[in-house]
Amino acid sequence: MDKKKISSNPHRFRPLKNNSTFRFPHVVIEDKKEVWVYIASGFPSTLAVSPLMKVHYPGYKSCLCNKETFIRIGGKI
Repeated sequence: MDKKKISSNPHRFRPLKNNSTFRFPHVVIEDKKEVWVYIASGFPSTLAVSPLMKVHYPGYKSCLCNKETFIRIGGKI
């Protein structure tokens, strides 16, 4: 019997996991409702922050920072 190939992209029909983690190094400051995110590569990776924030931290403000600032506020790379 021939099996029908639905898609050549194996990730296309993969369901979203509820326990997935935020993809980038980040520090959450609960008092100010801020999430500080460090992205080493820059554009276009920075475009992924907004959708991830809506899923993982609704109501929080995202702040992109450089490596020095990220380490200063307590982040680990």
